[in-house]
Amino acid sequence: MIRILADSPDDATLIAGAVGGTAQVAKDADQFTNGDGHVECLILGCRHPVPARKIELLREIERNMLWIPLILVTDPEPESARRLRDVKVSAIVWFADLQTKLRLEIEAARGSVPLLCLAEDIEGSTLPPALRSALAYSLRAATSGPVRNVKELAAALSYSPITISKEFSRWQGGGTTLARFLGALVFLRARQLHYSSGLGWKCVAARLGFARETLQRKSKRWTGYTLRQLGTVSPDQLLAALVSEYLRPLLDGGRRNR
Repeated sequence: MIRILADSPDDATLIAGAVGGTAQVAKDADQFTNGDGHVECLILGCRHPVPARKIELLREIERNMLWIPLILVTDPEPESARRLRDVKVSAIVWFADLQTKLRLEIEAARGSVPLLCLAEDIEGSTLPPALRSALAYSLRAATSGPVRNVKELAAALSYSPITISKEFSRWQGGGTTLARFLGALVFLRARQLHYSSGLGWKCVAARLGFARETLQRKSKRWTGYTLRQLGTVSPDQLLAALVSEYLRPLLDGGRRNR
């Protein structure tokens, strides 16, 4: 899903028309960052001059939603460029260039997010349909609000928890479980929040719906390290470990079974 927030209904309609397909227009900043559904790209439309509250919203998204592409649509004014020089966004598109550039920037931005690329790899594999759906869903969810357990994942997709758990174990070779994979994704998102926002582990755990002690157990079970020890490990390192341990065997197994 692509979510849009703009200064006016007319600008929101203009941006949504340039996006094409399905796009959700948010009514306010809270719905923009906390609305229902998995978001693969955020688009903020602001006319010149960009107000201070919108600049702070951009900074908040940078801190808390590092793995969700953010595109700013604004006017080509030197003053706006100056005020935005310290704000990190995936791309800036001028309102005058919406029809020719926005879709290209969306695709480029989505292609720069590892979890979204992995989800597309899974969807293009020869894994069973239910397993493909479950894995892709969980990878996309991990960019913001990860699925916490197999039961929650199965309910979101209307699958049997036993069916998708057994398919995961069978195609993975029996070396691990779907529950552990989901736990690894939860911790990956937790580490990303801790890394980018500076939140303490207690706040990170609460943000994800866990007690700190639960997050500590997940960390030790997956990595063998405490939360404090993992404070020196980057999210990219954890992502590489997750791919190696959980996803590469699945994808390799899919190729062997063609």
